[in-house]
Amino acid sequence: MRTSVDFEHDVDQSRALVASRRVALNIRFAAKRIAIALAAIVFACVAAECAARLIDGYSLRSLRLVRARASGDAPPSDQGKRINPAEAAAYLTRVPLAPGVDAGWFALDPDAPPPTAVDPELDRRYWAARGHELPSVYEWNLAFVRAVLCGVDRSTHPYLAAQFQALDDIYVFEPPSGAPFPTYRFLRSAHYPSGLVTNAYGWRGPDVPLNKPPGRIRVAFVGASTTLDAHGDPFSYPEYVGRWLREWGRVRHPSVSFDVVNAGREGILSNSIAAVARDELTPVRPDLVVYYEGANQFWPNDFVRRPIVRIVRVLNPTVVEAYSAIGARVGELIDRPASGGEPHKPPIAVDWPADLDERRPPLDDPRLPVQLPQILADLDRMRADLAAIGGTLMPSSFVWLVDPGLVVDARRDAIVYRELNERYWPFSYAHITTSTRSTRAIRGSSSTRSS
Repeated sequence: MRTSVDFEHDVDQSRALVASRRVALNIRFAAKRIAIALAAIVFACVAAECAARLIDGYSLRSLRLVRARASGDAPPSDQGKRINPAEAAAYLTRVPLAPGVDAGWFALDPDAPPPTAVDPELDRRYWAARGHELPSVYEWNLAFVRAVLCGVDRSTHPYLAAQFQALDDIYVFEPPSGAPFPTYRFLRSAHYPSGLVTNAYGWRGPDVPLNKPPGRIRVAFVGASTTLDAHGDPFSYPEYVGRWLREWGRVRHPSVSFDVVNAGREGILSNSIAAVARDELTPVRPDLVVYYEGANQFWPNDFVRRPIVRIVRVLNPTVVEAYSAIGARVGELIDRPASGGEPHKPPIAVDWPADLDERRPPLDDPRLPVQLPQILADLDRMRADLAAIGGTLMPSSFVWLVDPGLVVDARRDAIVYRELNERYWPFSYAHITTSTRSTRAIRGSSSTRSS
């Protein structure tokens, strides 16, 4: 027989059951709300990332940030540059033009190369070598690799020694001269994941015939990254020069045609550039070789009272910046200087020799700063090698866009700001400007030494 106690017990159990069911329902409801909120957040983040990629010119088909080829007339390069000719109109009006040159040619682009797919093996190697992407797909000079890895003192090339040790294997070639220069070259007829497309010689730009046709003038350009240009840019400056020369020939001298060669490659020094001219260019017999380089051997440490060790801070993007356009924007905001002016730097005392003319130094003085004796010796070797095949060397002045009191746009010129104030820290703008004056020696080299 049930008692009141049993009835109360049943009521308590029923209440407990109802309460537990309510808790379960509340948990399910809360879980659904959380799931819907998370889905909405994920969707919003994906939508925001897609919008940022479209606005900033990145591809939607790649997980990593890869620049898409813009369809408009002002595509951004992989360096964030804007290359719309209209943006340079104000500068163009200040440039003196030679007789017969039409300023309207400036807006003309070279012929676009036929579309090709990225080489799958290069793509695999490139993305698998995190932090060593480009070295993993260079073709290295075997003599140079042996010197770096097997030499008694690796401190001469500590950065490259670390690069080689981080890679499982590398592409190599046997140099015809047996010398360790050029240190590397690009693979022939290759489409790199970085955007670079090479011709049958391993140079940037269209192919050229081995033997020049009658009436053909062949102009070659040598140097480092400022000659090669950014891999993702649609064209390099030598390709533009070729387009304008062909237009000039069409108008002024229809019987003359032009070939243009871009044999530049990033990061090399004058000894490698001289080897490129000797081993790669002389067989195709260029009529004129334009030398443009002045940064990779520039470290204004000469004559300072306390020598400053060069420490290059490599500004690799973070993982977030490599995969997210929003992350790249945030990183840009963090790295962007608050002001475009030069930051405070410690004073550096310089004891310039009283008997060494700073503005017009003698070209044979071994005390010339910023490795000028080595550079001038390499220029002389190039001049002799080219003269042997009837070619002419034309050194071009390397202009540094820096002056005391320089103020840059904090957003647009962030790369320039970081280059001057991180790579060349702690040298002031005034110190760098003074040191760059010594490059006048190269200008003197072209005018006082016979070709």
